[in-house]
Amino acid sequence: MPTLVRPALGIVAALAVSVGFAGVAQADTRTPSEIVIPTVPPGDDRGDQVSRDTVRPDLLPEVVRALADRQDALNRAKTDIAARERTLQVNEFVKQRAAAEKKARYADQVKKLGYDPKKTAPRDIAKKIMLAEYKWGEDQFGCLNKIFTQESQWKWNATNPSSGAYGIPQSLPANKMATEGDDWKTNPATQIKWGLKYIKQRYGTPCQAWSFKQGAGWY
Repeated sequence: MPTLVRPALGIVAALAVSVGFAGVAQADTRTPSEIVIPTVPPGDDRGDQVSRDTVRPDLLPEVVRALADRQDALNRAKTDIAARERTLQVNEFVKQRAAAEKKARYADQVKKLGYDPKKTAPRDIAKKIMLAEYKWGEDQFGCLNKIFTQESQWKWNATNPSSGAYGIPQSLPANKMATEGDDWKTNPATQIKWGLKYIKQRYGTPCQAWSFKQGAGWY
């Protein structure tokens, strides 16, 4: 390159650098207080994060299905619970009604019989049955009272350990009293009915049975 050209190029380069710096310096001549920094709206921190609107279309169907399944399960559970409650209520109502009907039937039976097998004293039961069914007088009850007092003390569960005779009339064998009812083991009225029938068929009257017992020791 010619010697004269080199100095010229140096001058041009220096001017270009000078002009460049000047242009940069003049790009913004405002003071710091005059510069307004843009603000970001509160909550808008999206930055590099993925937009919610972009993710939602992919997640929403699964969430909806899960909620729908959960609601269906809750509805089925509620229906099942309601059905069980209705069943329990019906069963309880049926149970209570059956108990009330049984109680009413028993009350009617007591009224008809004139005594309560569960509450009336066995002696009173025997007197009522004797007068109502056999038409025996009070004197006959005196003889009957002596027989059953000696036999069992009027105890429905009296048992002879030697012979196995059982109940108020001391039936032998004990199960013969079943002809008057299946409750012969515990119902004094059933036992007394059997005892009175036995006396009637074998001796005719309680006093005749008592007369025989006094001589034989049994009847």
